[in-house]
Amino acid sequence: MRMLPLKGLAISTSIFILAGCATPVDQLAEKPYCHTDRGRNAYCTKENAPSLKRDEEAKQFPSNPEALTVYVVRYWGDGHHPLDISVNGGTAMETVPNSMIRLRVKAGSHRIAFSAGGKSFDRTISGMAGEVRLVGITGTDWSWGSSSHAWADDSDDQVKRQARRSRLIKDISLL
Repeated sequence: MRMLPLKGLAISTSIFILAGCATPVDQLAEKPYCHTDRGRNAYCTKENAPSLKRDEEAKQFPSNPEALTVYVVRYWGDGHHPLDISVNGGTAMETVPNSMIRLRVKAGSHRIAFSAGGKSFDRTISGMAGEVRLVGITGTDWSWGSSSHAWADDSDDQVKRQARRSRLIKDISLL
């Protein structure tokens, strides 16, 4: 008979703990995004990422009739540190692994660049208003300090697959 109160306490505690896990996620909240590698080494953006709702919408890869839309996708395994990306030599935008940036720019040609390991990597993206372009960044960081980064030579479908597993961390219009 004495086990009955303990059993009741255990059940009540379990229900209370599980209720906390069932709290709905705020789809409209904007907060920093943190990339973790197997549950360790959190690397967070300094600025708030767009909401999960906007992240979901971006992963449909809609075009904008007034702009060239460019997705810069940073792959998961390309290191464990922030990288700065710039467009046409402008202000740098921070990325972390497993993230993407959606840019809306004027039709024409644009130079997208990043630096890693003392090397600069540039890519020129061209397109008309209403078109969507995708580029990926891939690379590795080795425990002995060596790293290797480059623009991925993947097809649009391959970059889209990577983008769907990534988190939108910036949604910027440069019109």
